[in-house]
Amino acid sequence: MGYALFAQRKLVLDSQLNSAQLQQTQRSNEQFALANNNLGLQRELSALQVAQATELAGLYERLAETTNSQQREQIQADIRTMEADHKLQQEDINNQIYMVGIKENAIEMEVKALDTEVTALQKQLEAVEEAEGKAIDRATPKFNGVG
Repeated sequence: MGYALFAQRKLVLDSQLNSAQLQQTQRSNEQFALANNNLGLQRELSALQVAQATELAGLYERLAETTNSQQREQIQADIRTMEADHKLQQEDINNQIYMVGIKENAIEMEVKALDTEVTALQKQLEAVEEAEGKAIDRATPKFNGVG
């Protein structure tokens, strides 16, 4: 292989390696952003559950203090409605968490594939550099016991 071909191959491999590393960094950044999003959703869910529990506790307290049967029925209906609303709100957040998890897994697989690609490109580049070094050694003239 001529020196120009070595240089050309090295440039191509360097370019491919830089591109793969850039994609790897971008995907890792996306993965980090999704993890932060997931954490935010988990916190939102926890805060929602605390607020809902507090709200329901107030209704149950009112229910325990009420002796009027008509008021008790209304409070019980309010409790059922509130529990149904709370369940829907929690399911919505859980679905968002699930979708973020799916995206995280897909990106994680892409990052692993890019890791493999980067490693392969690095090995190819090392092999070209090694072959280039051997070609240069062979082309260097040897003088009376030198070299």
